[in-house]
Amino acid sequence: MQSGRLIGFTLLGNGFGQAMAVLEKDLRAELRNRAAINAIMLFAITALVVVGLALGPGELHPVFKAALLWVVLFFAAFSGLAHVFLHEEETNTALALRLCALPGAVYAGKLAFNLLLLLGIAIVVVPLYALMLDVTLMRPVAFVVTLCTGCLGLGAAATIIAAIIAKARSKGALYGALGFPILLPLLIIAVDATRLTLTDVPAEGLWKDIVGLVAFAVMLVTVSGVLFPYVWED
Repeated sequence: MQSGRLIGFTLLGNGFGQAMAVLEKDLRAELRNRAAINAIMLFAITALVVVGLALGPGELHPVFKAALLWVVLFFAAFSGLAHVFLHEEETNTALALRLCALPGAVYAGKLAFNLLLLLGIAIVVVPLYALMLDVTLMRPVAFVVTLCTGCLGLGAAATIIAAIIAKARSKGALYGALGFPILLPLLIIAVDATRLTLTDVPAEGLWKDIVGLVAFAVMLVTVSGVLFPYVWED
């Protein structure tokens, strides 16, 4: 049935329509089995609850609160987003997708799916994070911009790495090993920007951090988009 739906992509005649079809297919598949959602939510909620209960309501330095949020988002993302290409290989729909959709459309559809999943998880995780660690947002607009931009970078890296390791044998080990070095600069900037949104002290470097996050995320998306056709069609 999935193969038949994939063949219909060619009738759409343009990359945007094919990307939307890939996104719709992945959303339907995820809503049926909820594999990625369950993996991400299990890790994120368990980590936050355990840390929150262990530390209690005492005062924590903002840098620790900021670091915990991005550690949770990083490992939650990389525990569930690998599924986006592994599913194609496991169900033998990868070949049909290669024949019926442009590589750029496949990448855009998969990236959009991962971003929607990450943002959906963030909507659940952030209120729990604020509750468990007694977090008060002093700069909520900057916090939202930082969160969305950081999720864009996480999603872009997770998507291209998932495509690279989809055919590898030791998938779990490669996923983390490739993802961490690529995302380390983004995580450092995101932690610093988040820290500054949790304090009311003058934060001259906040918007510089946000600009750095945007630039790094755009670079990841651009480089991933250029590399993806070679990875996908190999």
